[in-house]
Amino acid sequence: MIRAAQLTFALLFLSGCGTARFGGGSPGHVRAEEVAGFKAGPTVVVLAGGRADQEFPLRSAHQITNWPLQRGRLISITVDSAAMPHDISHHIRLYNPDWVVELWEDSYHPRLGLDTQGGTVLHRGAAAEARAIVESVNTSIKEPQNHFRTRGSDTLPQHGAHSLRLISSARKNITPTREWRASMRIRQHRVMMHALLLKLGMLAPAVNADQFLPSTRRKIAVAIYDGEGGGNPMPFCTDLMNGLPGLEAYPLSPVEMSNGALERFDVALFPGGMASHQFDALGADGRGAVQEFVRAGGGYVGICAGAYMAAIQPYQWGLDLLDAQIVDHDHWARGIGPVKIELSKSGKKLFGPRTGLAEYHYGNGPILAPGGKAAIPDYEVLAWYRTGIGRNGADPKVMINTPAIVRGHFGKGRVLVSSGHAEWSSGIESFLLRYVEWAAGRKQGAKDHPTPQAAP
Repeated sequence: MIRAAQLTFALLFLSGCGTARFGGGSPGHVRAEEVAGFKAGPTVVVLAGGRADQEFPLRSAHQITNWPLQRGRLISITVDSAAMPHDISHHIRLYNPDWVVELWEDSYHPRLGLDTQGGTVLHRGAAAEARAIVESVNTSIKEPQNHFRTRGSDTLPQHGAHSLRLISSARKNITPTREWRASMRIRQHRVMMHALLLKLGMLAPAVNADQFLPSTRRKIAVAIYDGEGGGNPMPFCTDLMNGLPGLEAYPLSPVEMSNGALERFDVALFPGGMASHQFDALGADGRGAVQEFVRAGGGYVGICAGAYMAAIQPYQWGLDLLDAQIVDHDHWARGIGPVKIELSKSGKKLFGPRTGLAEYHYGNGPILAPGGKAAIPDYEVLAWYRTGIGRNGADPKVMINTPAIVRGHFGKGRVLVSSGHAEWSSGIESFLLRYVEWAAGRKQGAKDHPTPQAAP
């Protein structure tokens, strides 16, 4: 039941989320989401945003509302604005919270001459809970210098009986500084909140901190690999969500993949970079999780490095998802630049009718050939290379008339790989959207199993 006093706050709840303007405050997008357990228990208000550069705490605050509570109430208030409404404290108190938790991200750990507090859990009347939070988050941080620590603070706003401020750091505590990956910045706050809710008895021990999607949803969910050997996943997230409104995209770390996060996704996208580094970063558990995800019906999209990884073994860094072998791997660094591709009949059906050749950005992607593995169906060619690149001793003719984009099936799932980068190629950037739509097509009941095509 939403009290009348809360309605005057003009927050829009889970049943009707949207934007709101606070009286006397700066305009911004404000959202409140409330989750209630089946039994009475503590009321926890989580506040994020209202400061510059707080994208990742905002994402964490949204994600924690998808966990099922066994008791109590969780209210997540996110302020997507550079300034917090001046009357925020008054409205928080309307919930009569037992706990108020602020999610912050600072630039650095404390440093001489800088007023920074990253990697700190501030607490007021919550020493035991702060210790549990720090112990939980530090288990996934290998370097001791990046560990979180606790500190009591009488300056925390006392909105409720107990106050916490969880302050992560955008950059690692090393010199020269290096940013944490997006997925880990989001995950650290999520893991800390998971530890607190467990300590308060609001979550069942079986609730997985890394399964942050709702168990049922309407939108296609895409996981973008975010780990060693991959670039920044956020442009992929933005491009996909802007191009396909019925889709959500999230950066996902190897740790999350290993811990079962993929189970609630529809598609896993592995981008360009270094296949060997991505393969190693996943580890045996992560690689097994990806294989099982696709086998059970998930979609796999591999671009350049991700295309290498889909190949069959004995390729050293292959996941055995696509019946394809790597040709001339000794000359993998064959060059970077534009080449020409031509769509097959199936490619024109998927990407739209197109005559002639299209320019396609190539960046040391794999040269593919049929793998001949009976346990995996043959792939179908969607586009052929019609020109090639040959540097560092490579023969450019090796590329010509080999597949540039192919698709296939593994178990109940779908696999599509792109040797080059259509997303960086003028005029065919939208191919990326079609990759993801097709890979997730099982959700729409599509049954277009491929048939082999020989190169003309």
